[in-house]
Amino acid sequence: MAAIACGSSKPDSPLILGGDGASAAPGPRTLTSSQSRSLQRKITAAGEACEEVAQTYLRDVTAGAEAWEVRCSEGAYTVLLSSDGQSGSDKSRAVVRRCVEGPFDEPPCFAPRTGYGYGRRNRNPGPLNPELGKLLEPMTKGGKTD
Repeated sequence: MAAIACGSSKPDSPLILGGDGASAAPGPRTLTSSQSRSLQRKITAAGEACEEVAQTYLRDVTAGAEAWEVRCSEGAYTVLLSSDGQSGSDKSRAVVRRCVEGPFDEPPCFAPRTGYGYGRRNRNPGPLNPELGKLLEPMTKGGKTD
């Protein structure tokens, strides 16, 4: 699994990428020890256990906000960070939620498949097979059903 190092976080920034990450591509990240500790502190400040950050994945980033998936030794978390937008301010908001842990070689938080596939009911099935319709027709005539 390849990982890309992110540069160091600015000390006055509440965001992990230091406010310069708006152009960063989502994906696995190898953070500096300072960045890892910062994420760890945000998780523990929210009342969750995180003794060691084992894996980080940048899910989304916009100006003034970052969404991370973090795997700690105790479990996996989604961490949403936003700054107050004022230059030089270190105030931020962090929302931390426990998530279902995925396999270690994938992003930390398991995302269930969506859409149609094996074992899922197609909500818009379309017309019946004409041959099946002919077979069912005698059973549905007269409004009687068994």
